[in-house]
Amino acid sequence: MKRSTKNRKRPPKTRAESSARPEVGQQVAAEELDALKKQVRELAFLHETSQVLTATLDLDQVLQSLMSQVRDYFQVDAVSAALVDVRTGDLVFRVAAGEAAAGIVGMRLAPGQGIAGWVAEKGKPALVPSAREDKRFDPAADDATAFETRAVLAVPIQIEGHTIGIIEALNPASGAYGAEAQRLLCAVAELAGVAIRNAGLHERVRQAERRYESLFHQSADPVVVLDPEGRILDLNRRAEELLDDSRDELIGSSLFRLLGQAEREAVRSLREAREGEQPTRRVRLSTGDGHRFVDAHMARISYGGQEAIQWVGHDATEQVALERTREDLTHMIVHDLRNPLASMMSSLQLIRKSLADREDLRLVREIIAVAIRSGERLHGLTDSLLELGRLEAGEAEPDRIPLEPGTLVQEAVELAQPIALGKRQTIGVQVEPGLPRVLADPALIARVLGNLIDNALKYTPEKGRVTVSVEKAGSEILFAVSDTGPGIDAEMRERVFDRFARLGRVEGVEGIGLGLTFCKLAVVAHGGRIWVDSEPGVGATFRFTLPLPTE
Repeated sequence: MKRSTKNRKRPPKTRAESSARPEVGQQVAAEELDALKKQVRELAFLHETSQVLTATLDLDQVLQSLMSQVRDYFQVDAVSAALVDVRTGDLVFRVAAGEAAAGIVGMRLAPGQGIAGWVAEKGKPALVPSAREDKRFDPAADDATAFETRAVLAVPIQIEGHTIGIIEALNPASGAYGAEAQRLLCAVAELAGVAIRNAGLHERVRQAERRYESLFHQSADPVVVLDPEGRILDLNRRAEELLDDSRDELIGSSLFRLLGQAEREAVRSLREAREGEQPTRRVRLSTGDGHRFVDAHMARISYGGQEAIQWVGHDATEQVALERTREDLTHMIVHDLRNPLASMMSSLQLIRKSLADREDLRLVREIIAVAIRSGERLHGLTDSLLELGRLEAGEAEPDRIPLEPGTLVQEAVELAQPIALGKRQTIGVQVEPGLPRVLADPALIARVLGNLIDNALKYTPEKGRVTVSVEKAGSEILFAVSDTGPGIDAEMRERVFDRFARLGRVEGVEGIGLGLTFCKLAVVAHGGRIWVDSEPGVGATFRFTLPLPTE
């Protein structure tokens, strides 16, 4: 039978045991308190670092503040931060604090170079108690800065798993780093990654704003920012010129009232823009020198966090003038093509009638001649349009053969004589004797001379005189066609060879404005020059040259 131990008394504690247990408990409590204090200190450090990093969005200030925090807390000789150059992959030291800081900033390490390069390449931290004994260590930085690296703690800065840089702390005051230091510096690097990403986003936004501001103010088109009611919030310099007032006076004004737009049209444009449409309206503005036309494009935008409307104007004055010119041109072409076509149709009808009535065949032959001349004129007009396009495209290469300059002039004058006789005009010819031959396309040059002579006859009054001359001028042959018409003013002389430009010097003179353009293109295709000299009221002289062949 077992003896009961329920009421058995334990032996009394010895004095040694009684005194040792409180000391052990006190030691455990002190260690726990120290650990708790250390943890609180780490949390306070991380909290303070987070506040420092979020105090600014300037990247350099972020990194510099980080260096001060790390150096003070870890008590190290030097600390630095480097970022990866996305173009080269190099590690570039942006900021540093402590000994040799000035020498380290700007230094570049190739991928994998040194302990810092290894950390950046592998994306892993490195705790190195003795740098000189580590095979990854590169003494180049020490040699360049006269700094002695002993212990190294380097951790990667990462964003979404990608290493963008490193933080490196050198030579702690305690002589060595512990695992807690690596863990804590990794936490700092994580905070730094978020801060660097935010700073990068902020910088991209600032760059976009600067680009927009630059485009806004340097735009060749007027740009105005409006509130939803159409009042001006902002405008660029071109808009100030358009509205002819200072910026201070224009801010707050109604744009549409300044433009003179009808209120109903303005309200409709604003409503469409507010609803997300992008209306375009052509606005006619009255200016001191006449009228200008502006194509106004509107779109809804965000301006300073508020809804606004951007109004962009494009000067359409030249386009309007071009459209009117095109309409006039179409009318002229139709008119010029219709006349010979109508003559041909009338002639054919008369021929049919004459043949049916068995009239005199001599009359029929005359009518046929008229129809042929009309057809040739119609063919010439269409040829001019086609040939002009080929010359402009560089597809009509002149077929050069030796030609007598005097013969070219004589033949062109003979063809024009019937027109001159009809207006009782005189065509004079001046050919320098003994002229050398030129290499030219006979058809093209004949048409050039024919166009210039025909043009001169058009603008020369009845009983007037046209003179055609040719002479040697250095290494060129110079042709000239002079008339005694009203002349050409200086402004028109600048664009007389442009396509569809018409002199308009004599009422009733018609044409589609392609003859002189053809002349210029044909002469230039031969390597020559063409120009006009004129004095209003005296007449005009068109000159062109053809180069003489070299030996």
